[in-house]
Amino acid sequence: MYKRFYRLHSKPFSLLPDSEFLYLGSTHRTAYSLLEYGLLTEAPFMVLTGDPGTGKTSLLHKLIGDNRDLYSIGFLTNARYDVDYLLPWILLALGLNTKQLDPVEAQHLFAKFLAEEALRKRRVVLIMDEAQNLGVKLLEELRLLSNLNREKSLQLQIILSGQPDLQTLLRRVDMTQFAQRVVVDYHIQPFTEEEVVQYIHHRIQLSGGTSPLFSPQACALTYRLSQGNPRLINQVCEMALTYGFAQQAPRITAKLLAQAALDRRKNRILPLSELEDLAGIAAGEGEAAPERPEQFTQPFAAAAARPAYSDAEEPEAADTAYQQGMALRKSQKFIAAIARFQQAAQDPAYHVRAFGQIGLCYRALGQVPQAVAAFRKACADYDAPHQQTLSVRYLLGRTLEQLGDKPEALEQYRLIFRTDRTFKDTAARLSNLEDDRTADRGQTRGESWGFGLAWKQMRQLLKGER
Repeated sequence: MYKRFYRLHSKPFSLLPDSEFLYLGSTHRTAYSLLEYGLLTEAPFMVLTGDPGTGKTSLLHKLIGDNRDLYSIGFLTNARYDVDYLLPWILLALGLNTKQLDPVEAQHLFAKFLAEEALRKRRVVLIMDEAQNLGVKLLEELRLLSNLNREKSLQLQIILSGQPDLQTLLRRVDMTQFAQRVVVDYHIQPFTEEEVVQYIHHRIQLSGGTSPLFSPQACALTYRLSQGNPRLINQVCEMALTYGFAQQAPRITAKLLAQAALDRRKNRILPLSELEDLAGIAAGEGEAAPERPEQFTQPFAAAAARPAYSDAEEPEAADTAYQQGMALRKSQKFIAAIARFQQAAQDPAYHVRAFGQIGLCYRALGQVPQAVAAFRKACADYDAPHQQTLSVRYLLGRTLEQLGDKPEALEQYRLIFRTDRTFKDTAARLSNLEDDRTADRGQTRGESWGFGLAWKQMRQLLKGER
């Protein structure tokens, strides 16, 4: 309704969880880093809590999107305490079964799946959203499922996300065995007032906005009404845009927003904070004089000309994050370094370099599959500088060799060689892998033999050029 009027291509304040619109404030950034730390360090159980509407589900969707190539992930959000067994829901979430199985068959199928994924060097990650609804019985079933982990090889990780009632549940005396296995435990806090301002402008930018729609006073009032709760911010801003469209207002002021909030508060359903001066603001009293347009519009227009960053609003911030990541990596603080490089990677100018460094950090931690995924993500940036892409592709090839995946390493070296025949020792590595491949297969004909012969001829030519 209001999108065309405000020149937006999508609704900026939808209530549906959308990781693409996720804004990582300080508390969300910490929560995400801890979840990634738990995955890296093979934590059996992780617990994420927060009040309703604080963004837990959006954060989990981002975690799934960033890690779906590394793990087999099952996401459950509708399990309840009144079901007899949780395992059928888990099998369904993992796409393993849609039929009714007895508990023994279900247990056998799940154990078999864990073993098969272990052979593929992949862990299984179960994410239970709204876990406060599970109750003691089903949480105990989860604890027993975690016993399927081998002595020296973790196969199953479980993330529980829920409201504060989940913390209360896990503090019970009869949940002591479960609580002792929780390695990561974090409670998401609401946004600060400054973060609310950034959150509003971040979502408007992602929806195509090129000018500030909310005045500073409107943003401040939004914080007071929502107390920094993202879902309530969305509710307040959505109805303000609707009222703004109805009044053909080019900008959302505190007066307009207060009028919308007063109407919405009449039925006392939406839990907005009580403000004694709300009626006065709606009547146009007490709102400070607005800044001159150029004080606010110019920085926003400059930001709209570049991609939106959740952590770094300015390129200089990305450079700072990258340099901090380099210092942390040099100090062998790899987990912290990864978080800084991820922040820097949101700036396209640092995308390839940052993910290359993330891959090196993962490799130093012994997390080779994660390193491969990071290097691949860097190589997928086709707009990156030529030399940077070659360097990361070379690292990818070396890491694949370390994993024993010689055919894929060979393909990466071929791609490098087609672009730059003199890049590092790519020629020698390509030759050695081709020779090994031909020897292993004992081939005297076919594509591999043909490439090997052509490669030997190319080596002779290169030697002649020297």
